[in-house]
Amino acid sequence: MKRLATLSAGLILGSPALAMAAEHSAGYRGIGQLYFSAMAAVLIYGVYDAFGKTAMYIMAPIILIGLYMMLPEN
Repeated sequence: MKRLATLSAGLILGSPALAMAAEHSAGYRGIGQLYFSAMAAVLIYGVYDAFGKTAMYIMAPIILIGLYMMLPEN
């Protein structure tokens, strides 16, 4: 049990050092893609719910292209 507690404490206290291992020039494009993907799903579903399937087929590419253009640079 002591070994498990020691291992858990080592992993928890060692994780900030692992977080600092990334270069300082790392960008926000990855987290931005996740955020904008969730936002696109909500917007596309809202168009489908409000206006129907035909409007969704027209607006989905416009929403996706618009959100892709808003992604931050690397």
